[in-house]
Amino acid sequence: MKAYASTLAVLGLEAREKEPAYKARGQASRRAAGPAPLVEVRDGMVPFTAVNTLARILVIEPRDLLAVLGMSVRTATRRKTEGFLMADEADRLLRVARVLEEATRVFGDQQKAATWLRTTSPVLGDLAPFRLLDSDAGAKSVSDELIRIDFGDFA
Repeated sequence: MKAYASTLAVLGLEAREKEPAYKARGQASRRAAGPAPLVEVRDGMVPFTAVNTLARILVIEPRDLLAVLGMSVRTATRRKTEGFLMADEADRLLRVARVLEEATRVFGDQQKAATWLRTTSPVLGDLAPFRLLDSDAGAKSVSDELIRIDFGDFA
């Protein structure tokens, strides 16, 4: 599974970019301008503590975040003991972090973004955007709404 290095940084995690397979002799490595680099995320790469970190940033209870991640209390207890999330669980956590990162860019402040994610929206069926992040389609709807806000289209 791949994730943006900047999304991992939201959770305070370091990502190591993979060196390109081909590098011209004698030339320094340089990255082309464009989207943030993608990094490989594997089992055991994202610590369970990232759940608490993201819950703290969003100002929500960890159990509410676990519900959006689709993780039972029993599984969460097991992961806490093991210390790391499985790749699919990390993917769901990083989906929430990616939307937070996008909202932070739109609102210019992480605290404002977190508040928006917790506030119900009539455009999103009177649900808090955070509640929709339990699925890819819900995350897409929230991202689409952020794009409309960013471009000033509130209607």
